[in-house]
Amino acid sequence: MRAVSLKAGKLALREVATPVPGPGQILVKTLACAICASDHHYMDRPDVSRADKSGMRVDAPDEDVVMGHEFCGEIVEYGPGTQQEWPVGSRVTSTPALLNGSQMRIIGMAPDAPGGFGEYFLVSEMLASPVPDHLPVERIALTDAMAVGWYYSRIGVGNAPEQGSVPLVIGLGAIGLSAVVALKHRGSGPIVAVDFSENRRRLALDLGADVVVDPKETSPWAEWRQTAWGSPEEVHDRIALFGRPTQVVYESVGRNGVLADVVDNCEIGARILSCGGAAEDVLHTTVAHMKGLNIQIGGGPMPPDWREMLDLIVTGAIDPSPLIGETVSLDELADAIERARSPEGPVRIVYTS
Repeated sequence: MRAVSLKAGKLALREVATPVPGPGQILVKTLACAICASDHHYMDRPDVSRADKSGMRVDAPDEDVVMGHEFCGEIVEYGPGTQQEWPVGSRVTSTPALLNGSQMRIIGMAPDAPGGFGEYFLVSEMLASPVPDHLPVERIALTDAMAVGWYYSRIGVGNAPEQGSVPLVIGLGAIGLSAVVALKHRGSGPIVAVDFSENRRRLALDLGADVVVDPKETSPWAEWRQTAWGSPEEVHDRIALFGRPTQVVYESVGRNGVLADVVDNCEIGARILSCGGAAEDVLHTTVAHMKGLNIQIGGGPMPPDWREMLDLIVTGAIDPSPLIGETVSLDELADAIERARSPEGPVRIVYTS
């Protein structure tokens, strides 16, 4: 089959072997697959994959690795030991995990778990979900990205947002924007959203943010205090915080140093959700200790969050279409993956077959 594969550190359109479904797996034809920053992290930091003792990611420089973990596809063939609940030709999507015997791989981050940046890929039947034919495949492909925001919003403010928690979303890529959408849907707010990009800030307002901040011009921390407390002044006295809204920070940038900056500048008692996935960071743990911070690093989405988001997209309660800035063909995909690095580019570029 034709696929954009990563080999010897180079990304190119190549002829690679069509995957063969193993026990419990389904061979799926790619209909749509979105480009994610996690694809860039996998490409750029093979040392992280080598250090991953879980085996979920594999650094395989001498083999073709077909990335792509946000997808919608069409069932082509079932592997042995499958229930074959849906007819061949049905549309499905899945959490980006592939079960290979007792080993679980992240789809698109190991040579034996090819992703959607090719003509065909594999999913595990027990993790797959059918999707209706009438929905645009690009929307379904964004389920995983939207589910990340859904998960972090649940962890940060709960299913029924408590009174007195005010979100601060830092970084308005797909994950930050998905957090804005999720927080708005849950009824949390006012939502303060931060990004250097004017286009991203404008999009955040369209998706439900109440206040947007350009950090070149205004301190996000002062703006949050103004929004939440009615004053931009920093409050040092813990006693003065009693009864004040809690700061819930969504760090969605994914670059080294940002989480440490959040720890240094956030309010006493803040809850911090590190959604961005920087490869490494150095935190001032004494500062975190003195402030009594609650820090969640990664961890989602969990399967229930993922399925809830899929239901929200299928029913039309949430529409991820505003995040889709461009669709490309397989021939254009390798170049699009590189262009997707730009913070001024489309939030999501989607390959469609």
